[in-house]
Amino acid sequence: MSDIFISYSSKDRPWVERFAKTLETHGWSVWWDRNIPTGGSFNAVIRQELRVASCAIVVWSEQSVESEWVQAEADEARKQEKYLPIRIDESAIPLGFTQRTFQSLVDWEPGADHPGFSQLLKDIERLVKSPPRRIEIGLKPWWKRIHPLWFVALPPALAAVVWIVLNLWTIPVQVEVKLTTERLEFVVDTTQGKPVLGPLDVRSVAIEKFTAMTFEPETLEVADPSQYQVETDDFPPTAWKPLNVTGSKKVTLATKDSTRHPRVTVEGLNRKEQKTFHLDAMAVVPGAHVTLETRGGNNEGLTVKIAGQEHVSLSFREPLKLVADYSELHGLGDQPFQRYDELTYRVHLHERASGIEVAASLDGPILSPTFTSGQSTISIFSRIPVTTLDFTRQESSGERVSALTGEGTMTFPGYESLLGTVAIKKDEAIGLEQLDQFTITEISLTAKANGMHLKGNGMAKQIRTKNGQIPISRRVTKFDELWHNARLAVLFTIITAVFTASLGAYRLLKEFKR
Repeated sequence: MSDIFISYSSKDRPWVERFAKTLETHGWSVWWDRNIPTGGSFNAVIRQELRVASCAIVVWSEQSVESEWVQAEADEARKQEKYLPIRIDESAIPLGFTQRTFQSLVDWEPGADHPGFSQLLKDIERLVKSPPRRIEIGLKPWWKRIHPLWFVALPPALAAVVWIVLNLWTIPVQVEVKLTTERLEFVVDTTQGKPVLGPLDVRSVAIEKFTAMTFEPETLEVADPSQYQVETDDFPPTAWKPLNVTGSKKVTLATKDSTRHPRVTVEGLNRKEQKTFHLDAMAVVPGAHVTLETRGGNNEGLTVKIAGQEHVSLSFREPLKLVADYSELHGLGDQPFQRYDELTYRVHLHERASGIEVAASLDGPILSPTFTSGQSTISIFSRIPVTTLDFTRQESSGERVSALTGEGTMTFPGYESLLGTVAIKKDEAIGLEQLDQFTITEISLTAKANGMHLKGNGMAKQIRTKNGQIPISRRVTKFDELWHNARLAVLFTIITAVFTASLGAYRLLKEFKR
């Protein structure tokens, strides 16, 4: 015995199925699926179900208004005073059944508020004599809610989406560079220990962009500027005047006037006997911004600017000569020749403190070592971990241009077949960005090369070159990585295709059985 009998055309079955199941969620039993027992009379079964039902809902549509069965069932329901007509399209209800008010469910959807459906529930409650109650029915699994044909189209669609995503997903790639440049900027890595610059054998080191230089002399002398000999570029022995240094007292060479570009040049004291003196390695704090730039002909000089570091320690192993411009000594008593803007000092440092501590200005310090001409190769720095690299210089017009001065190469270990070996030409722009565990393995100067020769390797996510106005991106995507790993790519494709195709075939089989 069912509470509700639904009369409809078989052509409207999909709509009626959703409608009947919605009524069932309100707690009423519904007879709508015309499954007649084997050997049973179709007419007798329908008459029996219509007779015992409390109400009969007649679904009028373009198909049912032409059905004699639906009209007969509607006529019987009207005689039994249980006739509830509804209309699901704009077709006209047959003349014999227009005397009763109908509910229009043309735009009704399950679960949505609808005035016609709400009134129908009240009419059903009146005839059934039991109020509706909401029965929550759990959602079907997602694979049952999707039409089975989607599973047939899913493998190619999914493959297309995955292909697009993987080709937009750039991954870091191992890169090795060898190039020649007259200028280089880099930021020291903060995760790979304490890096150093040097050591160097130099003729002299000029120091600029400082506020003070502190050292601990064992002996200290100053030369009388009036006795300077231009012919020998030196002072006679009589020109040197000792300064009173007591105990282990430290002295400071401070700037007089920063607007007049103070400068201190450090030279070996025995310049005639030996051409160079040794400058020990300098520690650089992680995160420091270092700029290297060649100067002079035949790579005889180098400018080193270290920004983001408050102090730089310079360590020497021999007596020194300091030529101080616009600087003055603090920490001593009366000193002669203070009216001169340039003074020359002879310094013997204590063995226990053989260094000079340089306090930097806001945009310094700047160190300018000068090398002996004629040296075939000068190894400057090595094993410097960096996070950024820049190989450009600024022209007088303000435009940034390439600082490369010679040919070089760029290779990609593991991706040689994809990216090959890139030949780098003079004045060609190169950009290495988003570096990870990248190390400058060597920076050297050679007499024949017009610039610094650099070697480095590590991971880079963005690699660009530019010849003229044509930029070229040298990148590796996740798709390239999978493509080079053939086994992984094939396995992923097989799993995706088999899963989706099997699920789609299963759903299609069930649909055909129905």
